[in-house]
Amino acid sequence: VEKNTVNFIDQPIGYSIILKNEKDIRDLEINFKDILIKKGLYAKYSFDNIIHKSQLMEQCILLAKKSSLTDLNMLIIGETGTGKELMAQSIHNFSNRKNGPFVAVNCATLPESLLESELFGYESGSFTGANKNGKLGLFEQANNGTIFLDEIGDISYNLQSQLLRVIQERQIMRIGSDKMIAIDVRLIVATNKNLEEEVIKGIFRNDLYYRLNVIPITIPPLRERSGDILLLCEYFLVNKFYELSADDIQMLMNYTWPGNVRELENICNYFITLNEFPKYINNNQNKSYIYKSDHLAKMILNIIYDNTNSSHGIGRASLLYKLKENGIVLSDAKIRELLKKLKNKKYIEVGRGRVGNMISEIGLEYLNK
Repeated sequence: VEKNTVNFIDQPIGYSIILKNEKDIRDLEINFKDILIKKGLYAKYSFDNIIHKSQLMEQCILLAKKSSLTDLNMLIIGETGTGKELMAQSIHNFSNRKNGPFVAVNCATLPESLLESELFGYESGSFTGANKNGKLGLFEQANNGTIFLDEIGDISYNLQSQLLRVIQERQIMRIGSDKMIAIDVRLIVATNKNLEEEVIKGIFRNDLYYRLNVIPITIPPLRERSGDILLLCEYFLVNKFYELSADDIQMLMNYTWPGNVRELENICNYFITLNEFPKYINNNQNKSYIYKSDHLAKMILNIIYDNTNSSHGIGRASLLYKLKENGIVLSDAKIRELLKKLKNKKYIEVGRGRVGNMISEIGLEYLNK
């Protein structure tokens, strides 16, 4: 049944009701999946498409599968190239919403004004250049399904406020409208940024962060799951994989993969085309990641010193982010090991909870020397 208000001189005088044939409605439901595929509003990947054998990745997938069966908001955290959208699509296809739409948008690729109209839609004549018939927003298109917002850390403070309201009220308002539209959408967001650090800086709203970070899924970088490297190479190279020499395999295993799986795929395509790997991956196994331990210790101490005040220091995750900004990528296990050594030398003090790592008087003396 479709019900519309009939107005006379801007006053409602009745309703028009259109009855639809039951068979047409049933046919529409049957063909709904085909309609979504034609529009591109579907997820084509599942957990079976995530190639892995490492325990780290297996634990990540198990957590994602358990979380898929809820309607809670999810935050996928991972470096560039780790496969965050692949994970989001897999979660959708494992969930109870798998027959509904899957809508993905990269928040970093659109300016604020365009992103707002894409997400929430607009009424006809809302702004210059707007479609005369208005436009359905992505939240409405994702109704009864999932919306995936990639690079969530790049949206403006204004849009963060609007997104917070959508999460709280489960309603959206099109640009140029004064009517609220109820939506039933599962929200998955992803970022390669340290959102806790962004909250501390005042760039990201803390209330939105805690709304999004209900179930965090952290995808480990490729360098922390080296057991997956050759398995992925075999998938990307197909029969060419068996042409790899022992030196080629050693080189691939020694490289640190800052671009993760995406970089590995590109390098495999390079090999398929030119029958060799790019020279840079054998250039001393990426020198920017190799430092003498004393030099690295001083750099870590300097970062801790810059982030120490009377009440708190810096957490391990934020420390890893700061090091990455300086071109140094370390695993969580490695930073734990280095912090333990600094603590044993009494250069730092480790507080409980969110207090983090703080520099000590002995550590200050060491830096001054």
